[in-house]
Amino acid sequence: MTAFHYQSGQLHCDGVPISRMVGEVGTPFYVYSAARVRNNLRRLTSAFAPLRPRICYSIKANSNLAILRLLNEEGAGFDIVSGGELYRALTAGVDPAQIVFAGVGKTRAELEFGVEAGVAWFNVESAGEVERLNEVAGAQGRTANVALRLRPGVEADTHRHIATGGASSKFGMRPAEGLELIRRASDFPHLRLRAVHIHIGSQLADASATLAALDTVLDFISAVETFRQNVSTLNLGGGFPIPYREDQAIPSIENFAAPIISRLQSTASHLQFIIEPGRYLVADAGALVLKVEHVKEVDGERVVVMNGGMNALLRPALYDAYHRVVPLAAAPTSDISPLTSVVGPICESADVLARGRSLPPLAPGDSLALLDAGAYGFTMASNYNSHPRPAEVLVEGDSFQIIRRHETYADLTAAET
Repeated sequence: MTAFHYQSGQLHCDGVPISRMVGEVGTPFYVYSAARVRNNLRRLTSAFAPLRPRICYSIKANSNLAILRLLNEEGAGFDIVSGGELYRALTAGVDPAQIVFAGVGKTRAELEFGVEAGVAWFNVESAGEVERLNEVAGAQGRTANVALRLRPGVEADTHRHIATGGASSKFGMRPAEGLELIRRASDFPHLRLRAVHIHIGSQLADASATLAALDTVLDFISAVETFRQNVSTLNLGGGFPIPYREDQAIPSIENFAAPIISRLQSTASHLQFIIEPGRYLVADAGALVLKVEHVKEVDGERVVVMNGGMNALLRPALYDAYHRVVPLAAAPTSDISPLTSVVGPICESADVLARGRSLPPLAPGDSLALLDAGAYGFTMASNYNSHPRPAEVLVEGDSFQIIRRHETYADLTAAET
């Protein structure tokens, strides 16, 4: 059973009717299923079990402390891309030895924070960052573990905004640059250049692009050996897809993993592996619940205006992303209108959450849920037009707790007064 389902005609998250949360919490809010997050982590771990990888959850997908604590209790490691995410992880009780620090633009202060905290790995993306990290580690009298992020020149079949492995991408370095850094390893006495990192994009259609990138990586590792150096760890990144549409055909995580395992199993005896999933663990565990404020007709189509839009869920405006939209009460098929657009209150024409959807009659005060919103939902939310951000709720079985309260107008100006 999925986390979100109808029971006795009412939409539930696990054992809790969402209408109950609407009454007690008030909209807008994000709601997450703890059980679904756990299940997704366990399924991913099982799918890649032959490689015995370290699973490091990408905090950027959903950074709420309750989610981080849940995954920490389940034994996950963590992938961070900023000093703020490091602060969040440490606040959630994460052992820094279970943290990989990625990101293309780490500041000196962030590197200092990471070295001082003792993170396990730094995924570095340029020669300049290698030199800066060596200086920072030396100043603290420490040695940092480094994974060189390669740019394999692979164009993933995904939205252009989330493709990161192409030849013109801002991320990573060309393999030749990485080999030159390995050759100069003695110039960086405070670093251990012992790992390789790739991440070619998110929401990958299948494993083919990952396999092409692995060809480049395995050639790189062989070339490293000519310098009498060795690579101990291969970080495969993430990008595992989830189906956002009802009819979207994507490979299961088991089928996605199988060819990758086949390609790498011969190296498993002398390589350790890291995987950095984000979306896969939390996307289908979350939904955004909004209230109808107005209903109008525009050019023959029904338009429902909600109390949250691109300020609460940016993905449709940024990526043309599709999210299923469902009512809180199941409706007879005869009541469904196939021409409904769901829009937000923001003064931008891009503030459209869904177009041409089949929904029942709606009136001000009714609520809708946008599904598969647990990843890159709240983390990309903003105060645009000075709207407070939504609350967040975590469901455990048949109970729930507020894990982030609604922002207030006072919150909007607290840093300015």
